[in-house]
This record gives sequence, structure tokens and C-alpha cells, in this order.
Amino acid sequence: MDIVRSYFRDIFLTIRTVVGTLFVLNKGFEDVSKRINSDPGLPIPNPTASFWQEDPLYPELVNIKSDELPDTADVVIIGSGITGASIARTLLRECEATCKVVMLEARQVCSGATGRNGGHIKTSPYNEFRELKEKFGLERARAIVKFRIKHVEVLTGLAKAEGINAECREVETVDLFFHHDVFERNEEVVRELAIDMPDIAARVRTWDVAEARKNFSVGDHVVGAISYPAGAIWPYRFVTSILRSLLSSYPFNFSIEANTPVTSISTNQDQDRPFTVLTDRGNIKTTHVIHATNAHAPHLVSGIRGKLFGMRGQMSAQRPGKSFPRLGGSRSWSLIYREGYDYITQRPGDDGEVMAGGGWAQSGNRGLDEIGIWSDDATNFLAGSHLSGILPMAFGPKHWGEDGEGGRLKSMWTGSIGITADALPFVGRLDASLTGRRPPLRTRATRAAVAPAEWICAGYRGEGMVNAWLCGVALAVMVQGREDVDAEEQPGRPAGPLFDWFPREMLISPGRLRRANVKRVG
Repeated sequence: MDIVRSYFRDIFLTIRTVVGTLFVLNKGFEDVSKRINSDPGLPIPNPTASFWQEDPLYPELVNIKSDELPDTADVVIIGSGITGASIARTLLRECEATCKVVMLEARQVCSGATGRNGGHIKTSPYNEFRELKEKFGLERARAIVKFRIKHVEVLTGLAKAEGINAECREVETVDLFFHHDVFERNEEVVRELAIDMPDIAARVRTWDVAEARKNFSVGDHVVGAISYPAGAIWPYRFVTSILRSLLSSYPFNFSIEANTPVTSISTNQDQDRPFTVLTDRGNIKTTHVIHATNAHAPHLVSGIRGKLFGMRGQMSAQRPGKSFPRLGGSRSWSLIYREGYDYITQRPGDDGEVMAGGGWAQSGNRGLDEIGIWSDDATNFLAGSHLSGILPMAFGPKHWGEDGEGGRLKSMWTGSIGITADALPFVGRLDASLTGRRPPLRTRATRAAVAPAEWICAGYRGEGMVNAWLCGVALAVMVQGREDVDAEEQPGRPAGPLFDWFPREMLISPGRLRRANVKRVG
């Protein structure tokens, strides 16, 4: 959800204002600063139960591990969410099964952010466009917006091509506004988008108060709406289906080691495999280490602490009211307030659960208390109270009706969102100054075409489904040194050389990190 960018910007501007005044000693802001610069540690072992992970399609994958941990690999991927799955799939397919890939996961497979999010494949082209244009110029803003929009086509196309049962579909998404001034500002940006990106704006439509209430079956508090195409997905099923397929197709080149947290990484003198990944089950010597743990990446990469940090998000699965329109999972919504927003999808089927998340602005202290929180073992009382009651108010008694049998709330859980200080993902090779680990210089020819390195692909600010897959593909291309290859388009993989479709603005570098600062986010 790109509306999250505006909300985080408001928070960071508030922090900047306080830091720049005599109130710098305000303990609340001191606590936030301390948290975002701290070590996130490993994922905790007892997270809240996510609806998406109930009754898995492939129960044999949940705690999968080898009898003995492999002692060598060409690539070790840390993290088993959508980023890790994308990287592994691209590496294995493009290296033609000549590389050995080991995926390590601290908890159960896909138990982090991917298995806990809202299921949107949604980017708001109008909401972020103006700021991107101011920062990068018109052409680069277009490229970034199109990169994110492309995920709807890529993910739905891949799910169809591989027969993945993950409810991956195109939807009409509707942003509902509850304040006239907020709606009018966004109408203005839509008009600007029509001038600068007419091809994208042609699919964005604004609706006045009467039209919105009539066409979208919403309550009397709605003052306007903006609609455009998007997608929705069961993310846990999507990723576990991809991983199962890779295990079947590459049984000698790919393994997944669940419940195997990485405790540290060190270097050795082996010029082929100069990195040693240490776990409590043993150690792996490898050529490349990829950090695909999103908000938890700063645990093993200390140089990005304060530049990438966690924020706890909250999600719920709710039974639809008896009068709620049955749309077969063809629509999603955002409820946009003067401060904060909520996001909603509905699963396909007449009685499909309404999946509602958000409540940050209502969680206490304008959401600041949730920043720098990596643990997903508890829910926030105020955010939960908000999410539990917002749906009948937003859609109105007429369109929601009485709650169905069993009550409204089915489950509620949390997850850790990875936020970068400049609001773009971190993708690419990690400089040794960020890791504190420098492999030995190569003095002879080695089997690795690309110099051994650590890499990162993380920091999607709550928008993983419109960033992570193609960021993962891009990183896998870099690890193989194939940036200039004019590749053919395949399911899950765009055509052409890498930088024809991947925005260079997302590449990580020491210079970019020096400039990235939460006090001037965006």
C-alpha cells in the first residue's frame, strides 16, 4: 500500500520537528530513535497465529529440513518468504542447475512477513507519483511506478502458468476517503498523473460522494473514492507452492532448512567459498550469502541499523456481515483517513473472509509505539479494537448488516514490516563496510564468475507484493553477473537486460545509505 508512504513520512517529519527543538529529550522520541537503531535479533519462536498459515497445502514443508545440514553451497539464502523464493527460483532456472542453493529459515517456512501480510498486490499510482517525480524526475518516477504495477501481471501470470492454488487474481481496488480535504488533495494528484502518465491515469477514476456511495455500497461517512486495477493473493500458499516446485525440480541442487536460525557469519581463507554461515545445526561454507529477511536483515548486517528497521503491523480475518455484497473476491479497498489508513480484501467465494489490516494511527502515540518493534508475538489492543469495529462503520449498517453466525472476528495477528529510511527497497551487493566482513582478495582463478559477496534484498515498507518478487529476480540476476543479458520473457521473469525494467534507484550503496535518514525521509 503506497498510502503507507505518506503516513510514514508524516511520522518521520514529526520526529524531525521534535529532534530540532528543545524537546529533543522527550522520552517517547528518544525511545523510538533507540529502537530503530537497535539490533532486531532473531525472529521470536512463538508468533501470533496467522490465518494464512492455517491448514497448509503442503504440511510436509512447514518444518522441512535435511537430516544433516549441508556443509557447502554456492549460495545461501537467509529467509524463506517471497523474496527468498523469487531469488531461489531465478538462480536455479538461470544457472541451469549448476549451482547449489541452500535456504535457511529461523522458524517455520514462510512464517515471517510474507505469511502474515494483507494479501494485496496493490500500488497506488497517484499517491506516490508526485513525491517520486520531485525526488527523481519524471522519467524515473514513471519507471518506479511501472515496476510496481507490473507485479500484478507477473504474479497472476506466474500463478496461472504453474497452476498455483493461491487465489492470485486481478481486482478492482477502491480507495475510500472520509475527509473532504484529503479527497480533494488526491483528486488533484490524479489530474497531475493524467498529464504525466496518461497511460496509467486512464485506468484511475475518481468518484464523488454520491457516485461512491451508490457504486461501491459504502456508508454515509464516505466523501469520495478513487478506483484503479490491482491484485490480491494468498501469499503463504503462493510461496510454499513455488518452494515445493523447486524442491521437486532441483532435488540435488536446492534444500530448505527450517528452524535453523543463522547465529553469525564469518570469513575464511577459502577463495571459492570465503563465507562461513554459522547455525546451531552446523556451519555452511559458501560463495554468496543473501539476506532476504526483510525487517530482520540488520541483525546480521549491522551497518544498516537505523537505515532499515521494523514496524509492527496488525491484520485480521473477519466474517462478512449478512448484507455485505458478495463479489467473488473481485474487489479490494483502502479506508483513508486524515491520519492513517486501513486495507481490506475479501477472499473469493460467497462467504469469503474479509481480510482487514492497519490501525497504526489508532495504535497509540500516533503509531510511534509500533516503530522499531520486531516481535510478532502480541497484538496491539487499540489497533485491534479499531480493526474489530471499523467495517460496519465504513460500509454502513445497510451494506454490512448483522454479523454472521460465529461472530465477526475469526483471528487477529501481527507481523514485522521492514522500513527503509529513504522509502525504497535495498537491493544489491553489500559493501564490506556494512557487514564488517571482508573476504580474501582473489589471487587465482576461482569457480565463481562473480566475486564472492554478501547481498541484500529487503525493505518494502509494507508493500512486499509490489516490490519483492521482481527485486528478488533482479538480485538473482546480479549474483550471476547477467545484468546485460537480453533475456526472453518467461513466467515470473521480465524480458530484456536487467536495467530495462529494474529501477537503479533501488540499488544499495554506502553513498545512498549516508544520504538516507529518517529525519528527511522521502
